[in-house]
Amino acid sequence: MRNNKGFSIMELMTVIAIFSILAAIAIPGFIGWRSNAQLGRAARDVYSSLQKAKMESVRRNENCGIKFRATDYVIYMDSNLNFDFDAGIDQVIQTINWSEYPGVRLDSDEGGDGDGLTFANPDFGIVFASDGLPRNNVGGLGSGIVFLTNQSNTRQNTVTISTAGNIQINQTG
Repeated sequence: MRNNKGFSIMELMTVIAIFSILAAIAIPGFIGWRSNAQLGRAARDVYSSLQKAKMESVRRNENCGIKFRATDYVIYMDSNLNFDFDAGIDQVIQTINWSEYPGVRLDSDEGGDGDGLTFANPDFGIVFASDGLPRNNVGGLGSGIVFLTNQSNTRQNTVTISTAGNIQINQTG
């Protein structure tokens, strides 16, 4: 009577083949899920940053703005009241790099200038006045949309700021 311990080569090859098939099915789904999760995280962080700017403007009784750029966006106190971020003059509260969200970018297919923003003047971003209402660079009530997309352009999230100061996230795709 033989005492066989362990697995035969055929059993091992069968298990490896099954795991390979399962991995081939699961990995593309996982990659898509991760891309969409990064997009959702970026949209939530933009939303939170806008809320933070709004709250800081009320708390400090000063204008607080967000300027979106290709590589990052900056939350700042607009001390000279020109509705634009001036490095060295305006106090930076926080800088958030887009590189923190792999595969996420401003959607260049959207926005007036292909910059992913629909503010009155996207170069200036948006500023919240001391009453918590958004303002544009000409002093009127501001509003706009930040368009974010994932690396495969299959899903888009938008963060919308209304003239009443309401901020919301919308998902498409």
